[in-house]
Amino acid sequence: MVDLVVRAANATTVVDAQRLVAQFRGFSGVRSAEIVSALTPVVGELDLLERLPVGPAQWGQELRVEFSAAPARTELRTAAAEIAAAADRALAQPCRAVPPPPMLGSPLAWAITIGARAMILTVDPARGWSALSDSFGTVLGYDRHRPPDYRIIDLIHPDDRPAAVAMFLTCCTGRHPTGTVDLRLCTSAGRWRTIEVAARSFVDDAQVGAVVFFGIDVTRQRETERTMLVERQRLARLVETMGDGLLLLDEQGRVCLANLAAHRLLDTGMAGEHSHVTDDDPLDWAAVIGRAIERLGADSTRVERLREAFRLRNAIVGEEIPFDDGRALEIDLVPVAGPGETDSGTLVHIRDVTARVAVRRGLEERSRGLEERNQALIEATALNNEFVASVSHELRGPLSSVVAFAHLLGDATTGELSEDQRTYLDVIDRNANRLLRLIEDLLLLSRLEARTLQLKPMPTRLPELLAVAVAERTPAALAAGLELVLDCAEGPELVCDDTRVHQVVDNLVSNAVKFTPSGGQVTVRAGPAEDGWTIAVADSGVGIPAADLPRLFSAFFRGSNVAAAVGRQVMPGTGLGLVVSRAIVELHGGGISVASTEGVGTTVTLSLPSRPARNGG
Repeated sequence: MVDLVVRAANATTVVDAQRLVAQFRGFSGVRSAEIVSALTPVVGELDLLERLPVGPAQWGQELRVEFSAAPARTELRTAAAEIAAAADRALAQPCRAVPPPPMLGSPLAWAITIGARAMILTVDPARGWSALSDSFGTVLGYDRHRPPDYRIIDLIHPDDRPAAVAMFLTCCTGRHPTGTVDLRLCTSAGRWRTIEVAARSFVDDAQVGAVVFFGIDVTRQRETERTMLVERQRLARLVETMGDGLLLLDEQGRVCLANLAAHRLLDTGMAGEHSHVTDDDPLDWAAVIGRAIERLGADSTRVERLREAFRLRNAIVGEEIPFDDGRALEIDLVPVAGPGETDSGTLVHIRDVTARVAVRRGLEERSRGLEERNQALIEATALNNEFVASVSHELRGPLSSVVAFAHLLGDATTGELSEDQRTYLDVIDRNANRLLRLIEDLLLLSRLEARTLQLKPMPTRLPELLAVAVAERTPAALAAGLELVLDCAEGPELVCDDTRVHQVVDNLVSNAVKFTPSGGQVTVRAGPAEDGWTIAVADSGVGIPAADLPRLFSAFFRGSNVAAAVGRQVMPGTGLGLVVSRAIVELHGGGISVASTEGVGTTVTLSLPSRPARNGG
């Protein structure tokens, strides 16, 4: 032990310290000894465990020794402390850049090393670090022949230094670390690039005697992955919080997604603890569905129709399934197509319509003469089904694109994005934003209806707000061959939530541009009124049939003549714009009205008070 303590006092490198640790493990009375992360879970008896910090505290490393008995701990603690001090001194030594060697190995091997796409760095624990490949300069902007006078640790983001040090410490034992680590490295311009790093240990190789790090720049890939993760999490939250049940079956008919509502409606007994389906899912879905079929009433024709639809991949919307316990579920089956229109399974949408069916039956039993009310109920059901089918369609197309192109871009080894990959990324962005707009409209409408949306009123220059809104829509108007005019008088400031008012104006101008034929005009007029402002958006478009005017502010309603020719292709809307606009205006204490003549044009008028009547909610 005395010899070990003397060697520890004379140790100069981390390799020396790790060799001392390895020798210390062979001492009688020492169960284990290793330099590990301080966050590594502690196992064993605490009374026999010695934890000695190694290196700066922010690196989070320690020498952890477990003794076999208390006397051994007392006897060997001093040696353990000397080894920890040796490792601490070695890590404190500045590992600065040194010029790269003139040549390593054969000329061919050296040429391959210099031209490698990966950054290749060597760290000699006794001398310093060197960059061997020219990609070091390409990615980080430094000249590898005249590297910066920094310690290698100084190039690494402070939050990533513990992982880098842990990898280096492993290599100094002579072992190769498993896997790779993402490290953020600072460029010569002061920006951070994300580098996927692997390390190999050659400290026991007499000709090399160093640790070699290989790094690939994955900054753009990681940014894409983070964006995709956010979108997936947002969609997952939307699906999970839906009141209706959703099941996604793969092409073999196995359940690969089930939300909380699906567990509740199918009575799986796991709605509160297990809603995400995994490969080791303990739930026997075949048995669950079998029990559900057993609880059906005597009419089995519906079950056979559903089975036939699964087999032929036919869509079914609004299939009511009565159960013998009095419940009634309504089911939609929507085949899902993957990339290239391949079979990707079936989406099953389940709604509990027990109350609705009870109401319908009660109306039928009480009076056969209430045909008009029954027809209204049927129309409401059809509207609901149309909405579900529309949302399913809107979700399926963008999500198929997102999944397909995400697979192409998700491979971290692909390196820099090619032109095709940039095109794929544009497709992902376009489809994701389209889905996001639809989801945000739905969520905003629900907040407005629940009266939980809080306004953020502030003094606003309305002429400036309108000028921005009109400028944003001017390119679309010019592309459609329209004249977009702003006529706004000066007036007092308007206290309002400028973001929401801008949203209303943008929606009205967008509708006017969309349904005005080429050569027409859209005019935005505004002026102060007695107690606020009046804004009017007028167009010379197709107009609205008189029979449709009473229903304009109904959710998901679109005029019967929206398909009328305007001389160009028109992107279909969701039927939520006017509903959301009216709710926002009324939340400000104002009003909105529509005057329209089919074939002549439409004028939508807003009145906003000088101050909101209330702050939402």
